[in-house]
Amino acid sequence: MRRLALLLTAVTLAGCGDDLAEIEPVEPATERGSAHNFDVERVATGLNRPLWVGAAPGDPGALWVLEQPGRVVRMEGASRTTLLDISGQVKTGAEQGLLGIAFHPDFASNGRLFLHWSDPRGDTRVAEFRAGADRTIDPRPVRLLLTLDQPEENHNGGQLAFGPDDRLYLGLGDGGGAYDPRSTAQDPENLLGKLVAVDVDARAPRWDVVLSGLRNPWRFWFDPALGEIWIGDVGQDEVEEIDRVQLELDEPPKNLGWSAYEGSQRIDGHDLDRGGDLVWPVAAYEHGDTGGCSVTGGLVYGGARLPGLVRRYVYGDYCAGTLWSLRPAPEGRATDVRRERAKVPLLAHIGVDGDGELVFASGQGDVYRAVSPAGS
Repeated sequence: MRRLALLLTAVTLAGCGDDLAEIEPVEPATERGSAHNFDVERVATGLNRPLWVGAAPGDPGALWVLEQPGRVVRMEGASRTTLLDISGQVKTGAEQGLLGIAFHPDFASNGRLFLHWSDPRGDTRVAEFRAGADRTIDPRPVRLLLTLDQPEENHNGGQLAFGPDDRLYLGLGDGGGAYDPRSTAQDPENLLGKLVAVDVDARAPRWDVVLSGLRNPWRFWFDPALGEIWIGDVGQDEVEEIDRVQLELDEPPKNLGWSAYEGSQRIDGHDLDRGGDLVWPVAAYEHGDTGGCSVTGGLVYGGARLPGLVRRYVYGDYCAGTLWSLRPAPEGRATDVRRERAKVPLLAHIGVDGDGELVFASGQGDVYRAVSPAGS
């Protein structure tokens, strides 16, 4: 029997694809005011389209930066070192390039790391690399873990991260074009439009679908204490969304709704795969209300220098540079969405340094860090 009681976060679906009007969506939290929990200051400039910034395990005093054309750069104080340059193997476009990096949980001792990039044909590649004692990365991959055809130049997703189950996770967009023209996100046999994971220590690594119904997940973050994942999924024409999903890996992959839904808004003529629970976004904003166009997912702050942000999820918009924070609420929801006073132009990534403090990558070529708000 089809259950329409959502338990606030999900609904188990059954039946045909023409009765979605019967499903009552759970409306996401929206902006309810402003806040001034932090300011930002620029700590580096002159980078080439940085898309990721953070600390590497075992190297807490430095920041590592991923540059879209194909370089990994280490910054410590005024020193800047290129650790890897594979620009000759990377196709760079608006949404193509060197898109993701993840460090093995034992990177400090084994030097294993993983990269996701667009090859010269524009297709997805994920491979393992090895860093030496001097942290320089051998440009020859240890092994290739994934090659995936990309039908368009956009919606490549990009992020890599290790989850609480020690598998490597990859967020993939729907393959591009407007309104998922190939219906990939709702196709359980297609990796596009999915969050997928692989055991990198397996003899024959296999990618498994963990979540479906994604349009273009631009940054996700794991909360291992709660077994959750937070995702910023880029919308089509109107709505940007934040998803908060309980990881239940013994259950069928949950479905975030695209392209049957943009946010919680129904898109006529698009079917919904009924194999897993439908999960509604916990927060959303509209383009017209904010001047935004593309969400950049963030993380729940766990540092010590910004007490007003503790246990708040921070995220932003690439185009507007706007930053918001919200408070996780019971039953897997969100509340108290506040627009922060600070802004970061062309916000491409929100990460943390070795102390767990917020750092931001700007597509203008800059790196910023969060500092205590003026007057505090």
